[in-house]
Amino acid sequence: MFLKTAKVKGKEYIRIVKSYRDEEGKVKHKTIASLGSVDNLVNLFPFFDKLIEKYIGHKYTSIENINKKENATIYNYGYIVIKEMWNKYDLGEFFERIFKNKKVQFDIVKTIFTLVINRALKSELSKLGYFKRKDIFLMLNEELKHQELYKTLDYLEEIKEELEDYLLKKSINLFNRDLTVTFFDVTTLYFESKIEDEDINVLEILNYTTTNPKYKLQAVRLDTLQTLLTKEKMLKGLRKFGLSKDFKMNDTQIVLSLLIDKDGIPITFDIYEGNKAETKTLIDTIDRLKKRFNLEKVTVVADRGISRWLNLEEIKKRGYEYIVAIRFKRQKELENKILNKLDYNLISFNDNEGYYGYKEFIITQTKKVKENNKFKNITLKHKIISTYSDKRAAKDKKDRDKEIAKLHKKLQNGSAVKKSKYLKVNNSSINDNNNCNLSYEIDFAKIEEDRKYDGFYAIASSDTSITPLEAINIHNNIYEIENSFRDLKSSLNIRPIYHYKKERIKGHIIASFLAYFLLKNIQYKLSNSKKFNQYLTQNNETLSIDKIVESLNSINCVKVDINDNNYYIKIKHSTFASKIIDTLKIK
Repeated sequence: MFLKTAKVKGKEYIRIVKSYRDEEGKVKHKTIASLGSVDNLVNLFPFFDKLIEKYIGHKYTSIENINKKENATIYNYGYIVIKEMWNKYDLGEFFERIFKNKKVQFDIVKTIFTLVINRALKSELSKLGYFKRKDIFLMLNEELKHQELYKTLDYLEEIKEELEDYLLKKSINLFNRDLTVTFFDVTTLYFESKIEDEDINVLEILNYTTTNPKYKLQAVRLDTLQTLLTKEKMLKGLRKFGLSKDFKMNDTQIVLSLLIDKDGIPITFDIYEGNKAETKTLIDTIDRLKKRFNLEKVTVVADRGISRWLNLEEIKKRGYEYIVAIRFKRQKELENKILNKLDYNLISFNDNEGYYGYKEFIITQTKKVKENNKFKNITLKHKIISTYSDKRAAKDKKDRDKEIAKLHKKLQNGSAVKKSKYLKVNNSSINDNNNCNLSYEIDFAKIEEDRKYDGFYAIASSDTSITPLEAINIHNNIYEIENSFRDLKSSLNIRPIYHYKKERIKGHIIASFLAYFLLKNIQYKLSNSKKFNQYLTQNNETLSIDKIVESLNSINCVKVDINDNNYYIKIKHSTFASKIIDTLKIK
């Protein structure tokens, strides 16, 4: 039972209310007794204010007693849910230990947590924007100074690998985390900048700093230069123009690689120059994975962009397995096997989605590839699992028809047409001004050729003992890595990036990585709660990072000034937020 206020004809009354569940399991409230109006109770019983505070959780305040609207300030305290996960990982103790001998002049642990909450719940605010509104979170870090945020990014950059190692080992102990299957992909993050970073000649700078002891390095540290000198002579600038996945072709960018487990929880990340090919990032990540985490069996799951044969060969050399999507068009041996529907095995069939089936076969292939300006032959043996789906075939046709319709409209209107595989040059001529006139038309032969591939998809597994359905189910979870990038870019607003120093850029991504790691752990705990899943089913709700962030941002209170006294009054938050608090047992 609990006390509840209710307004009737302009007056507020106190009632004793009992919660119960009806036959359908829904929570209902039943009034046991009405104690009367608040005004009468306070006048009759001077101690009633304290009774209200004890049972409701705050001093009773009538809305009419708030003299002016501007006297009320809203604060968020939903960050306590993230604080619970932070404490479960003992991150405060970890950072205290790491920075014990750094002689930091401010409370760096509190500042790191502040950065994490900024990235998790108010990521639309930049560091400066957050500092100007730092009181948005109830008693989070009221003493925070602006420069402490930026200095903390520098410190975070120094401990990236130690932090990742700690989080991995701790999560294995806490949640028995499964790392036998990992998902890898890359994306790009853009800057509000049109200027590329210059490459630095390490040897020249090292010689200059050695002969000029008063010179202070701004871009890189001396010890970093000495380490780099043993590996390479040039320190490449990060911000470069490259192929943008955000279609920001006129902005500089960096490349971000991310490795996650089957539950979507991040393991490690790295950043590369903005013009680095994504196929070259996988090997670097795998090398670090093997060296740092000492994992015995790992299956790397990736899309077609990563499935270069050099990459697949390197994965096998390191003792790992792979499951990757492959291209089979214009590869005669593969095409003949995959496009033949006669020996496909049924997975499912229904009136809505039609037929869905698979076939499997083991194949040994040899390809000539170029490495370091030299050609070599690579031979790989793997199991091909191809699938055909009426649903995918319908989607392929719909996407193609949509593209052709747009193309046809532009050709009719004489509009500029970007490159399209369904476009061909009809004829060309030279006019009197020696300019070349080109005319285009839709390539119907190409359309007809593409139709035969509708509905087909193929993956390759280096583990030839794997069952087809197991490989299909594993690869189907590739959406987890896609969700991760979407969450980082939308929910956590990881880009655009406004920093220009390498250390700050990396520190910014580490803070975002840690915020995302904690949110994904919260999502993992909720998704494994039977009670929470029942709530989702009964209310037709879905669980996502967006939904978690939205719910935590609804957990607010109001600070009001009444008769020169400050009071904090809880505001009713969303039902979803209440379920999160109950499931995670937040007190």
